[in-house]
Amino acid sequence: CDMKLTTGIDMTAGSLGQGLSAAVGMALALKVQKKDARVYCIIGDGESQEGQIWEALMYAGSQQLDNHVVQVDDNGMQIDNYTDALNAVRPFDKRLAAFGFEAINVDGHDFNQLDSAFYKAKTIKKRPTAIIMSTVKGKGFSFCEGKLSNHNMKVTAEDLASALKDLA
Repeated sequence: CDMKLTTGIDMTAGSLGQGLSAAVGMALALKVQKKDARVYCIIGDGESQEGQIWEALMYAGSQQLDNHVVQVDDNGMQIDNYTDALNAVRPFDKRLAAFGFEAINVDGHDFNQLDSAFYKAKTIKKRPTAIIMSTVKGKGFSFCEGKLSNHNMKVTAEDLASALKDLA
C-alpha cells in the first residue's frame, strides 16, 4: 500500500514494529487536539515479537486511547518459522486485555465478523481496541495456502495459473 496513492493511509512501515509506535503517537496527538478521528494499525503475529510492539501496546492502554484500533494478523507464521516455535506471544486476547485493551477475536477471513468487530470498536470508550484476526497464510490459493515458504517465494507461471484457477 502506497500512502502517496491511497487516501487515508498516513504511513507505511516495515516488519520491525515502528508502525504501531507511530500509530499510537498519532492517536495520542488526535486526543490532545480533541479531534474526533480514529487511527487503525495492522500488525502481524511475527512482527509482534519485537519489543517495541509491546511498549506501544502498553502505552496505548495506559493512555486509554479509545480512538486507536490495532488489527493483529494472527496466521501463526513468520518469514522462516512458526511464531510459537520462536517466541510464543499467544494468547493475544489475554495479553492485550492485561494492557487495558478491548480484545475481539474474529475469523480474519469472515467479512461479517470483521465488520461487526470494526463497528464494535467504534463504541468502545476509555480503552483501545485490538481485533485479533485468526487467518491462514495464502488462504484460497492452493499452491501456497498454509505454507511457510509463501512469505517471500517467487511466483512462477504455474503458480499464477493455479491462482487464477482458484479465483475462478
